[in-house]
Amino acid sequence: MQDEHEIAGLLMRWGHARDSDDWETLAACFHDDATIGISWISGSARDFVEGSKAMAARRRPGTHVKHLFSGPLILVNGERAFSRCHATLFARAVIDAHEFDFQSLFRFFDLLEKRNGVWRILRRTGVYEKDWMAPVDPRGVPAGFYDAMDLAPFPPETRFLSFRQSKTGVASVPVIAVYSPEEEALRRQSLDWLAAATG
Repeated sequence: MQDEHEIAGLLMRWGHARDSDDWETLAACFHDDATIGISWISGSARDFVEGSKAMAARRRPGTHVKHLFSGPLILVNGERAFSRCHATLFARAVIDAHEFDFQSLFRFFDLLEKRNGVWRILRRTGVYEKDWMAPVDPRGVPAGFYDAMDLAPFPPETRFLSFRQSKTGVASVPVIAVYSPEEEALRRQSLDWLAAATG
């Protein structure tokens, strides 16, 4: 139970650090060799922190992001743990001079290790469900605005999230969809990794 408590606190700390530009705390949530795969990056956690920092530096006044998490399912085996939790990303952004609110529903699959008595994330993977966007003030959106949006290049599960990212100069990467064979493979790999823990 103590391990689960520490891991749950770590996952909540990740969200608070990411949303408040606390880069030192965010980096400390990961092991040095950690990786992450989400809508805009598939690579090292170190690159994720630097990329997040760069996006924050370009943030326009009035725009913001917020991550909210459900209570995680945590399985512990020795000094390894597997966690899965539901997450919602809320964002406000200015697209072509108009304000929009975005929401994205997804899951985080996390592999964690306890090293030198401290739990940190070893691998974090986003599994995406759906998203949507809505104008902050519908009266200000001109007729034909949505007709001109090209969503074809983006995955169905992140079409609006990816559209927003493209408008801010952030490229999207392939994602895993909920209820897909890829999600099932990820779940099985995670549980196999957990079962192989030693010590």
